[in-house]
Parts: sequence; structure tokens; C-alpha cells
Amino acid sequence: MGEVLAPRAWGRHVAVCLGYALSYVLLRHVSVSHWNLPAGLRVTCLLLLPYRYWPALLIGECIPVDYHAWHCMDDFGWRWSALAAIPPLLPLMAVVAWARRHARLLQDRYRINMPMLLGVILAGAVVTAIDDVFVVMAVQMPVGQPAPMLDAQVIFGYFMGNYLGALAIAPTVIAIHLARSGKHDGEPLWRSRLAKDTVIGVLTPLLVLMGLVFSSQGDSMQVFRIAMFLPVVWLTSRHGWQGAALGGTLASIAVTMTSSIVRDPAVIQAQALIAFAITTLLMLGSRIAHQSQASQARHMDTLRGFQLAQQGLYLEELRLRQAADTLEHIGHTIRENHNRLLDRLRHVLPSNEERTYSRQVALAQHEMHRLANALYPRGWRERGVPATLREGPFAQAIHMAGATYACELSGRGLSQLAPDVHMALYRLACEVLVHVLSRGPMQDIHLQLRGGHTHGRRWVVMRLTGRRAQVQSSTPESDRLHAVDEAHWKQAMTLLGASGLGISSIRDRTHIYGGDVHLRETAQQVSVTLLLHDSLRASSVNHRSASR
Repeated sequence: MGEVLAPRAWGRHVAVCLGYALSYVLLRHVSVSHWNLPAGLRVTCLLLLPYRYWPALLIGECIPVDYHAWHCMDDFGWRWSALAAIPPLLPLMAVVAWARRHARLLQDRYRINMPMLLGVILAGAVVTAIDDVFVVMAVQMPVGQPAPMLDAQVIFGYFMGNYLGALAIAPTVIAIHLARSGKHDGEPLWRSRLAKDTVIGVLTPLLVLMGLVFSSQGDSMQVFRIAMFLPVVWLTSRHGWQGAALGGTLASIAVTMTSSIVRDPAVIQAQALIAFAITTLLMLGSRIAHQSQASQARHMDTLRGFQLAQQGLYLEELRLRQAADTLEHIGHTIRENHNRLLDRLRHVLPSNEERTYSRQVALAQHEMHRLANALYPRGWRERGVPATLREGPFAQAIHMAGATYACELSGRGLSQLAPDVHMALYRLACEVLVHVLSRGPMQDIHLQLRGGHTHGRRWVVMRLTGRRAQVQSSTPESDRLHAVDEAHWKQAMTLLGASGLGISSIRDRTHIYGGDVHLRETAQQVSVTLLLHDSLRASSVNHRSASR
């Protein structure tokens, strides 16, 4: 096995070495004096690749660096060539190794240690700028030619070029790495929401601003350059630090492309401002992403709580159904045992006593059937909630209260709701009916059910309207009707198996299914409207913890 794995491991190291060398050459070819992109390549590779590939990275950088030092030795001298042959990656390795030993860049698959990343970029820019200063100081120019000027502005240019070059590559590559490792739906990155917002909200405004820069002169050019960070702010507000990284890279490229001369002071000033803005937006975006993930985690925990509550109600209804079936079975058993007993004692019992016993057993069985029907209506089990609301105990309770009843079904998808939503809908309809009947004598009861499907989730709206009976409140007849109505209300509550919940308790029940209750009461009618969404078990809910 070792003989097989060793060549593969060497092949990966060689691929890393050659790939790094080729990337270094390409990035250095498109870099300018104040925009050193290889600095970003160094930081990115050292942060993302394991330690075992670091020697391959060092060799990969030595190839183009040593070639350049050897090729220019006749122009700048052997001391410059000796210092220039030392790859800047070497001192940066010590900085990144110390940072990785004391902190983790990728805290998980969704979060990044932004202070560490920016600290490594800053330290890398300082170390590389110091290396550039020593290399320039070692230059040996031919006799009669002035030595390269080295002052504070030049040193700051070295630092800014390395810092902005690293800032333009490292955060974006890390963001893409996290996005690819965190996607499981198979959707390509270029079709993601971040990519679409980048093209529409960042790339298009940057192209417009670049056109305005090329068509302007004087101070207006600088104003348009500085304005290029505004689209980055917008993308950061929508996508956090990933938006700041990607938008900052595009803004940095756009500002650099507006340069017409080497070391353009106006471009360097704009680059410095863009670098400060990107750094601030990365920190702010990281904070926004952290808060967004914490809020999403709290939202998922809330959904999990609602799902557990829905599951609890569902199990409670199943227990009620089991109790109702048990009562039905006990009633039939009592009736059969009574019939056998009467068959054996019929020759010794008078006929009137036999009829009395039979009547008592029939009443007991009817009471057990009524109780079982209140716990879990038979029509509900056999024909569903709509039929139960039209013809079952619900309609019987309304007719017992002396009111007319009409039921209207509309919309679509009522039958496709989860069983526990049907159960909750029926129980809430019974509680609402009891509440409406408790508000006074009703002449007409109208029930409306409407189902629908919005944003990938089904819902149902129920409205129960009771029109009050026309009774004068100051006559003895009205007092008698109110007493009768109170008896009907209690009888309806017993028939339906309701608990007489108030509106606040009904609202709490609807909140479990993501809905709400609206009560409207006037002198002519009482109307209660409630909304229920489909069970969370019927939708895909990703239960991620708050520490993701």
C-alpha cells in the first residue's frame, strides 16, 4: 500500500508546486506597482493548504523568483540578486504558522475568523514591504546612474500594493471555498443568488463608473473612482462578508484599470481608500453574517419548538382516537353480555322489567357512543373533516342551539393537508363555535373553509360567522331565551368535546401552526377568522444548531 500511495503523494506535491508557480507568474504579469496580486496568492495558499504542502509552495515560488533574480543580476548587482532570490513566502510562513497555531481561520463550514484573516494579510503586507525595502537597498547601479529613490511614500506604496493585492484575492478565494464546501443541492455557484446580485448590483455599476472615469477629467475622475466602493456596501448588506470580499475584488480591479500612468498618485489614493473601505466592510460583513446565523439558529429553534408542539397535539389526538375506539368496543361488549344475560333470565323476569333493563342498557350504550363521538367523531374517521363539519356533531350542536347552519368549502388542497392539521382545524372549529354561542342567541351560523398553496406551503382559512337573534333585551322573554341559550351552549360544549377556550387560548393554538385569529363582534353578528398552515412535518425544515 505504501508503494502505491507514495507516487500519488509525490504527484500531488508536484502538482501543487507547478500550479503555484504558474499562478504566481500569471498574477505577477497582470500586477502593477501598487497592486501586487502574488501577495494574495501567498496568503491564500498558506491559510488553506495543509502544512505538508508548504515545501511544495516554497519550491513553486522559488522557480519564478530565482529566475527573475538571476536574469536581472547584471542590471542590479549580485547583492540584489542574492536578496531577491529569497522568496517572500519564506518569512510569511512563520507569520501564518504562528497565526494558525493560536487561532483557526475556518471556525466551521459557515463562519470565518475575520480578525485572523485581516491580521495575516496586514502582517504579510508589512513583512513583504520590509523585504522589498531591503532588496531595493541592495541595488548596485552602474556608474553615473542614480540609485533608486527610497522614501516614506515609496515604502508606503510597497505596503499598500501588497496589502491591496492580498485583499483582492484572499477573502474572495476563501469565500468561494466555503461556498463550494457548504453546498449540497448541486446548484452551480454561478447560478446562486450572490452571483446574480454581483452581476446586477456591482459589476454593472462598476462598468458605468469606469466609463464615467474615462470620459471625465480633473477631480471628477477621483470622485467616480471613490464612488466604486458604494456597490460593495450594497452587496455587503445583502450577503455579509462574502459580498464584501467579492465586491471588493471587483472594485479593486475597476480602480486599477482606470490607471493611465505608472504609480498614478490619484489611483494610489483611491486604492488606499478602497482598501480601507473593504477592510471595514469585511469586519462589518462578518458581524452581519454572525448575527444572521444566530438569528437563523433562533428561528430554527423556534420552528423546532413548534414542530414538537404539533407532534404533541398529534399524539394527543391519537390517544383520544384510541380512547374513543375503546369506548365503542366496551359499549358493544356490554350490549352483547346484556343480551346473553337476558336470554338466560327471560323465563324468570317479568316483561316490564326486561324492557326496563333493555332500555337502560341502550341508554348506556348511546351515552358511551356519544362520548366516543365527542372524543373522536366517527364521521371524521370515515369521511374526513369537511363531511364532519357539514353533517356530524358540529351541525347537530348548531341545530340544538336553534340556529340555521350553512357550510361553504372553496379553494384547493384541503384534503392534502397533514392529518394533524385536520385534527387541529376541527378542534378549533368546535372551540370557536362554543365561543360564538356563548356570546348570545344566534339565528344563523355560517362556516367558510378555504384552502390554498403559497410559497411552497399549504394553508387553510376558516371563518365562522354567527348572526344574532333579534331579541329585545329588556323583556322577560329575553331573559328566558338567554337562560335557554346558556343551556344550549353547555350542551353543545359537551356534545363537541370542547373545553370552552377563550380567544386567547384559541390564538395560542393557531400560533402552533403558524397562524393567527381575528375576532370581530358587532351588535348584529360575531365573526371569528383563523389561519392555519400545513404541518412542519410536511415541509423540509433543516434543524441546524446555533453553533453551526
